[in-house]
Amino acid sequence: MNRSFLIWVFLLLIFSSNLFSGVLHFEHADVVYPEGYEENAKLVGKIFENIRQQVIDLIGNDPGRITIVLEDKGTISNGYTMPLFHRTITLYMWPPESWIAFELPLEDWYTYLIIHEFTHMVHLTYQDIFTKIFSILTGFPYLPQLYGPFVEGTTVFAESSFSKNSGRLNNPYVSDGLYYYSIQNFPSFTYKELMPWDDYRGGQLYYNYTAGFYKYLVDSYGIEKVKKYIELTSTIIPDFEVGTKYKDVFEKVFGKPFDELYTDWIRSLTKLNYTEGSLVYKAPNSKIYKLDLVDGKLAVYLNEYGPATSYIGTVNPRLIVIDKKGKIQSSKNLIAVDIKYVDKTTYVLTKAESFGNYENQIWDISSGKLLATGKISAFAIDKGKLYTARYDTRKMQTTIRAEGFDITLDKYVAYMDAKDGKLAILTSDYQIIVYDTLSKERIVIDDDAMKGPYLRFWNNGLIFTRVDGKYVNPYYYDLLESKLYKLGEDMLVYDFYIDGEDIYYVSYIPYSLNTGTGVYKVKVSKDSAELVKREFKFEFTEKQFKYGSELTFRLQKMMQPLTWIPMYEYGYETDAEVHRAYMIFTFGNVENDSFLILTPIFDLRMSEYDYSVDYSQYIAWYTSKDFYETFASYFYPTNDYNLSGVFRLGGFTLSPITDLYGYLTFSFKTQNIGLIDSLFSLFTVNVPTVLKNNVGLGALITSYAFGFPYKAQLFMLLSNDKIEDLFNSNNLLSNLYGYGYLGLALTNDVTFEGRLATKLSSIDKTSYDMSLASTLFTDNAFLFGNLLYVRNSGITVGVMNPSTEGLLSAGIYTHFFVETYVQGLKVYPSVGMFVPFSEMTKPVDENQQYIFYIGLNSSPHGFPVPLLSFVLETGNQ
Repeated sequence: MNRSFLIWVFLLLIFSSNLFSGVLHFEHADVVYPEGYEENAKLVGKIFENIRQQVIDLIGNDPGRITIVLEDKGTISNGYTMPLFHRTITLYMWPPESWIAFELPLEDWYTYLIIHEFTHMVHLTYQDIFTKIFSILTGFPYLPQLYGPFVEGTTVFAESSFSKNSGRLNNPYVSDGLYYYSIQNFPSFTYKELMPWDDYRGGQLYYNYTAGFYKYLVDSYGIEKVKKYIELTSTIIPDFEVGTKYKDVFEKVFGKPFDELYTDWIRSLTKLNYTEGSLVYKAPNSKIYKLDLVDGKLAVYLNEYGPATSYIGTVNPRLIVIDKKGKIQSSKNLIAVDIKYVDKTTYVLTKAESFGNYENQIWDISSGKLLATGKISAFAIDKGKLYTARYDTRKMQTTIRAEGFDITLDKYVAYMDAKDGKLAILTSDYQIIVYDTLSKERIVIDDDAMKGPYLRFWNNGLIFTRVDGKYVNPYYYDLLESKLYKLGEDMLVYDFYIDGEDIYYVSYIPYSLNTGTGVYKVKVSKDSAELVKREFKFEFTEKQFKYGSELTFRLQKMMQPLTWIPMYEYGYETDAEVHRAYMIFTFGNVENDSFLILTPIFDLRMSEYDYSVDYSQYIAWYTSKDFYETFASYFYPTNDYNLSGVFRLGGFTLSPITDLYGYLTFSFKTQNIGLIDSLFSLFTVNVPTVLKNNVGLGALITSYAFGFPYKAQLFMLLSNDKIEDLFNSNNLLSNLYGYGYLGLALTNDVTFEGRLATKLSSIDKTSYDMSLASTLFTDNAFLFGNLLYVRNSGITVGVMNPSTEGLLSAGIYTHFFVETYVQGLKVYPSVGMFVPFSEMTKPVDENQQYIFYIGLNSSPHGFPVPLLSFVLETGNQ
């Protein structure tokens, strides 16, 4: 068993290692890059070394040497920071496109992503000397700022501090305007930390609102005061003046407690004022992404949110066609990054994921045809020609092609439009370029101001939105006159379209609980405007670096212990005291997705007449990648072992709204290894199991039916205590278990969920639970000093047959539930009644028994875990 286990660990180690190309050593960072990305690594290292000190100056902490890992995940834009282990920053190579670029406005992807992520590293690793000593003694880094209020406030502030054209705080649609339209029901600081699933603002609550308050503190009290606050809260030592002399640390630093400062920020927002037209269409708790005029009607693409989003975790993306008075004419489900309407045909750009890699796809949804796939950042269609902008993340170049047209740019194209032989391009640094597709001649609109997500040909030129300070106004550039015109003043416009003398545009509405978005109409105005010219703030000088051995670097990192947690347990066995001491050593790779755990254990047994010392050893390997997760552990001397894993196969895009995923799971273990894993390791893998040895295969499909989302899953599991009998054809039926799931939103307020489990050799003992949850109230409130937050409440009606016999049997249940957040954890306390089928079929003159219960669940669906129950007997006595 020892030898076979070591072989398994070795295979897992090889399988989970990243096939990278190299590492570059700069003065303050090691940059690890995949094959083909050496030039990217050089650029990233140069950018980092140039901005490093400026970011440190914003916070006041130097985190020391870090590791930067470059990863190509296809067409997904992201980055993340691991301050706990190896101090690693991971950067994805794909810049945002279309409306994503507007909501994440970074004119240079690498520069501002590095600023954002390195600010995390600087902020979250801030420790005073006492906290550093405590971390060394406990063997696990304690980082106070991980639990502070400004985890994303510092980063969004930093990304917005070096250029007016970069950062979410410089886009008023996702900052000042967003806050302004929330004033009537402004989210408390605790609420925005919770980020309820059914709030259309989503991550903007946690990122943008936090950053807005952080910026208010900097603007009102100065950066040094804010840095002082961070310094005082970067310790494990309690401040005895807080609670006696001061209400909180905010009062000690700023002269006012937190609640007064937060109120002051909200009051400051009332000074804003936006020009509004007449409201044509309201979409409460929904986000409208695009507006077009199609055959005299308005095509509105939006994501709808509601209690159903929270209950079964689905959003409802829809393309709604309305008339000019706001009446809905048609609706269908659609998932898109961009939508275009050409000659009665609708085209979409959408994202698809397979085995952890993303690609963009262009579909003709009118005919259901897939037209193009790959690293496509934008597309346009003109006279039957499809223009695609493909971004090469290695060369950092965009190639735009169509029949008879082929150009390459050293820029990233965020959006395109084409009409009558002309092609308009919006780049990520907000440059607009117009090509004559026949002559290849081009016109560059030399305007550096931040632009909105789209540009369109209209009349003799182009229409687009532009950021003007705290406003986002509509503009028209006349290509014949080479002049820029402003079409509205002091507006907040996401997207717009011109129809005659009217502008229809998208903005926020102030008329719902969480606000929402809508379509407004206003008369066109036309005033001459000036082009904006700005200088890029950073001057990047060349920085020295050395080529390193990737293998040597990885081994060095792997051999550095990440944790050395000392543990002690006291117990008592027959006639002996047991003193157990052990230390959890954890080692990991630079990506922090593969870990080796070594835990030596010493047991001192002391009886009245004797004592003994026993040694045991726990070893484990854990890997978590994009499409698989594996775990192996072994315990000496009992030879207990655990080998578990799950592989996600796909996804496979069947249509723009339908994805199919496959799952392969396995688990082979001895009886009590689960307890051992939980004691001696920081990691494990949860996979479906029944007996000791298990192999499972399943499929999950997500799509939309009747205008609402659903997800369905089917899973089959082979399970046996003896591995040699697992695939035995004679035992196959008795080894086979089945599981089914269906979750469906019937409306934005009503959902259905059904679960079924069976052993195929005993189908008559199939267990099931099928329920309907309907929202009654969407009122919300904080209780007990923000300890509890209640949001949606309603009624659940279900039928069930439990998997085990006991007090409960097959029957009907109904309960009243209240969606409740407790310290960030979402639960559903409930009060209800259960009626067994056997009681319902009794004669009227016989006593009937009903069970009343108070329960708790993680969903409004399913019979809850009873916390308190009692039986009520009715009938003739």
